[in-house]
Amino acid sequence: MGIFDSLHIGYSGLSTSQSAINTTSHNISNANTPGYSKQVVTQKVNYPIHNLPGDVGAGTHVDSITRAHDEFVYGRMKNSSSSVAYSEKMETTLQEITTYAPDLDDLGIAKDIKSFFDSWSDVAQNPNDDSQKVVLLRSMESMAQNLNDTSTKLHKLQDRLNEEFKGGIDTVNRLASEIVEVNKGINKIENSNSASANANDLRDQRDQLELELAKMLNVEVSKGKVVTEHGVTANRTDMGVDYNINVGGFNLVDGVTFHPIRAEDGVNTTTLNSAYYMDHNQKRVDITGYIRGGELGAVLDLRGDKIDSNTGRATNSKIQDYIDDLDTFANTFKQAVNSVYASTAQDRMVTKDLNSIGTNGAVVNLKGVNEGSFDLKVYDSLGTEIATRAINIDSGTTLQSIVDQVNVNKDDNLDNDGTNDLDDLFEANIIDGELRIQSKSGGNYTVAIEDNGTNFAGAAGINRLFEGDSAKNITVASEIKNNPSSITGNKAPIDGNSDLATQMVALQYENLSFEKPDGTTSEQGIESFYRYSSSRIASDSHQATVNKDAADLLNKTVTDEFKSVSGVDMDEELVNLMKYQTAYQASAKIITAVDEMINTLLGMK
Repeated sequence: MGIFDSLHIGYSGLSTSQSAINTTSHNISNANTPGYSKQVVTQKVNYPIHNLPGDVGAGTHVDSITRAHDEFVYGRMKNSSSSVAYSEKMETTLQEITTYAPDLDDLGIAKDIKSFFDSWSDVAQNPNDDSQKVVLLRSMESMAQNLNDTSTKLHKLQDRLNEEFKGGIDTVNRLASEIVEVNKGINKIENSNSASANANDLRDQRDQLELELAKMLNVEVSKGKVVTEHGVTANRTDMGVDYNINVGGFNLVDGVTFHPIRAEDGVNTTTLNSAYYMDHNQKRVDITGYIRGGELGAVLDLRGDKIDSNTGRATNSKIQDYIDDLDTFANTFKQAVNSVYASTAQDRMVTKDLNSIGTNGAVVNLKGVNEGSFDLKVYDSLGTEIATRAINIDSGTTLQSIVDQVNVNKDDNLDNDGTNDLDDLFEANIIDGELRIQSKSGGNYTVAIEDNGTNFAGAAGINRLFEGDSAKNITVASEIKNNPSSITGNKAPIDGNSDLATQMVALQYENLSFEKPDGTTSEQGIESFYRYSSSRIASDSHQATVNKDAADLLNKTVTDEFKSVSGVDMDEELVNLMKYQTAYQASAKIITAVDEMINTLLGMK
């Protein structure tokens, strides 16, 4: 071994210390860079020179520069970040929805319910006061408008979430395509001739993109074999260039190949977009059902995953559930109120358009109609009831059979008088899909419906106060709106009578059957059902806040654990800097000493 070997040993120490100082400087410079993992220099001895009386050392070298990374802790942090993104989206959206249905005494639909029945109470006390009827009309218009507004806001929110879904899919595609470009860089570096080449900064960049992707939706990521390196701390990191990201088993990223997802109109739908994947056979596959977690998972749970082509409703949707509750309230309230109001005597009765069931379709197919009977009561000009006929409804009753029951020649009074029965004074017809019961005597007699549980008048819209088939389009009947003085609080045409208004006031204390679109029913009062619906929204919002707080706490714990492994500790790095600086100075002294030895040898000549 010659003197120049000693010079090389000193140089190896100098070079190794320089690499360590560079790495430490890089760590310090990126201490506040998001997603950066501190890098660690692994130093090893050079292969020795075998000699007698023993091996002679040949110095040192940098074996590898690796990032401090624990893939398992990183995986937990990625999952918790997905949960945070999901719960944040749920919380902010549900908190917005709670503002649509305020439960304060002086705001919203709860106030409208109270005002409606209070106004009927005033009409009951002053049945001939037109000013009270105007107040009643205003309360009805306010309720209808608030139902319209709330329903419209929910539908618009659903549409907005649909746009966010499309934008979210674009974000997923962008992140995935960026990961592919990073993978190309990693492959180029790590497939080089050097076995110890590590693309540390690119792997950090890819991890950061993965983290952003996980905030959008749950993805499965498969990487190269995870190995454990023991340095200052155990370092569990993925090695190699194998890499795959899939959503529900469909590859989004396969190494350096990107397979985009497309957000397009779903089959047989017109409003909600679905996510589609083009497989290797160029076949379009709907993968909307596989998107879970993250912001997009929350959007789908709120918006719904698709439109049911039979009902036109969004499926698996919280917002649709709220819309259904609102529609159920509006329809049940409308039918109950209309059913009561149909008991006021009129010279003619006309239903809404019933073409949906047809002339020969079963009447019980009309939503809200039950089997049973209702009475048609005939009054003379003095308000005396002169005839009553029961109209029966069973599973086979049709509009035509109701017409036949009205028109059949029958002695309602059992007095053998063929001039004072229902069929003598009124006739029924079906015209343009409407069932019409009209006077034969030019207005000398009036007719009213007294229901016995069928709810036919309310469901068919006879002599109605409200029109419409949902909370979005419920409105006060035009004839009432145009002439509020036509509102009557009596059943029989007798001045001062207020039995109908009294029955309307009592309606607020009755249990009604609220049937939802899914077929489930509940027996509740009008105000009780609305309170249940609005409190459900408030409860969901509160639970979302609880879930978010829990997700935030878990994420903070896991993130702190990840930072303890990968984060840059400035005190530690400064100590390392001094250590490597000292080693560098010592190696420099070796070179200085060898230089003096060489000069001595040259001087001897």
